[in-house]
Amino acid sequence: MTRFGYFLSCEEYSPEQLLEQARLAERAGFDSLWISDHFHPWTNAQGQSPFVWSMIGAVAQVCDLPVTTAVTCPTVRTHPAVIAQAAATSAVLLGEGRFTLGVGTGEALNEHVLGDAWPRTDIRLAMLEEAVEVLRRLWTGEVVSHDGRHYTVDTARIYTLPDTPPPVYMSAFGPKALDVACRIADGFITTKPDAESVDTFRKAKGADAPAQRVSRSVGVPPRTRQSTRRTPCGPTPAFPAS
Repeated sequence: MTRFGYFLSCEEYSPEQLLEQARLAERAGFDSLWISDHFHPWTNAQGQSPFVWSMIGAVAQVCDLPVTTAVTCPTVRTHPAVIAQAAATSAVLLGEGRFTLGVGTGEALNEHVLGDAWPRTDIRLAMLEEAVEVLRRLWTGEVVSHDGRHYTVDTARIYTLPDTPPPVYMSAFGPKALDVACRIADGFITTKPDAESVDTFRKAKGADAPAQRVSRSVGVPPRTRQSTRRTPCGPTPAFPAS
């Protein structure tokens, strides 16, 4: 079954405009929303970049569509314990089953802002894998201490939690990232038609494992196309934006 979502592009629109787009997307019959998580826009000409977690809280007050972050990097700029709390609160605000945490290894464009070194791809993938482990442990509501290779957590507990932890979808480009996604992710995210990667992911996670794809058209608002099942032509390279 193919579903269609609307992409809230934080790099291009003000908070007020994004909220109006969310309202109109629901009214127009879209199934869900994607929202980008950037510190900087891609170019200065785009001119915007509101804080995604504030935007999700506001979106929760103006429409009932599910939301997926596309995507959050829980490794360099923001510690995974902070992302765990932000994602849990977002899931509570949006309502049960309406939030999905989309994750990826990020871009130096956004992640360099604290002055940290930008790690190599293999290190970033290892950081992401450990970060997702930290997220899921904190979503149990237990007191968590973690002394890992990349992250330390000291007797932390998240008190505001949804009944069910949010699913984690991973953006993956290339075989190394796809291998990590097959191990740690509940769903797969891509920005291009990529039936081979979707098929690989579904072989690892099950034939109905969700996949989401974002597509943009020049001159019209960005949209996402979503698929949660194989079609007669094979797996649709798309993702569900929750």
